[in-house]
Amino acid sequence: MKKNQIIILVVVIVLIFGGIIGWVISQKSKLPAGEGIAPEGEKTFLEEMTSLTGTVTKVDVENNFLLVKPTNQEKEVKAVLSEATELIKLTLPPFDPENPPKVAIQTKIEISDFKVGDNIFIKTTENIAGKSEFDDVDFIHIMP
Repeated sequence: MKKNQIIILVVVIVLIFGGIIGWVISQKSKLPAGEGIAPEGEKTFLEEMTSLTGTVTKVDVENNFLLVKPTNQEKEVKAVLSEATELIKLTLPPFDPENPPKVAIQTKIEISDFKVGDNIFIKTTENIAGKSEFDDVDFIHIMP
């Protein structure tokens, strides 16, 4: 190869790689700022929590509340019940391998039916993330 052909080949290769690098840089600048972060004013799932599962650690019938230790957490939370709170115990019907149950049986219960150690699911209408007490409870299910 002649010297001129080698110089032209090197210039072409440099231009190709320079174009690729320039294109990659320009594409990165087109990504929205803070991608994967909730826009200001919006809450992420970690900042907003309207339900929890846990284990009952105390039942106070007189003051109408339950102390609950949420699953995978150390601290307890206090769930204050109201007249509108729906209390339901879920039980599975007898299991028949030829005809397995499709749904759990729901039985309405009273706060006095809860026992320490019951596994429960609580649904609220308020954001309870980081709270140690809440009182806007829609329903509580005792899980089978």
